[in-house]
Amino acid sequence: MRDILSLIFLILASGFPALAQEKVLSENGLRVKNTTTWAMILPSSGQIINKKYWKAPIVLAGLGASIYYVIDNSNEMNLFLENWEYETDGDAFYMIINDDGKSVRVLTESTLTDNNGNLYTVTDLKDAAYFYRRNRDLSYLSLFGVYLLSVIDANVDAHMKFFDASEDLSLRVIPPSWGRSQEVWQLGLTLKISK
Repeated sequence: MRDILSLIFLILASGFPALAQEKVLSENGLRVKNTTTWAMILPSSGQIINKKYWKAPIVLAGLGASIYYVIDNSNEMNLFLENWEYETDGDAFYMIINDDGKSVRVLTESTLTDNNGNLYTVTDLKDAAYFYRRNRDLSYLSLFGVYLLSVIDANVDAHMKFFDASEDLSLRVIPPSWGRSQEVWQLGLTLKISK
């Protein structure tokens, strides 16, 4: 027990000097950090901060579509699960007591039908419930994926604002010269990109 407490103390004590040191960010680094933070807090705000206004509706549409499919697949899954439970509980009726104290017999067999008007079998109900659960889970993954891509896009765009992409880039090919000897020719290529 004493060893565990000593270990915890050492871990906590070693973390405090790291907290005391402030990392000094340049103006560009601070802008990138703020843009990424805003993109994580409010989806599509990073695209607006970076003045890529056309990307904001795309991000919002992706998030909206994902949320719609999460809700729709959850509702369908719950409907099939409820009807599956009705079919497998072994009881065709159960009693509900109303507020006025009267009991009502309610039919609890599945009345869910397909497009042709045929009742679903127990296997169909189970398969459909699993199908919609899988689609709901994939919709959650797509929601997370769109959110993550929007944050990464905002971060990369913020970094690229400070990238030099002027038209005055040049390329010079210089034969290499290693060592003091000028008699020996060497095969190589040096690429120097400058303004």
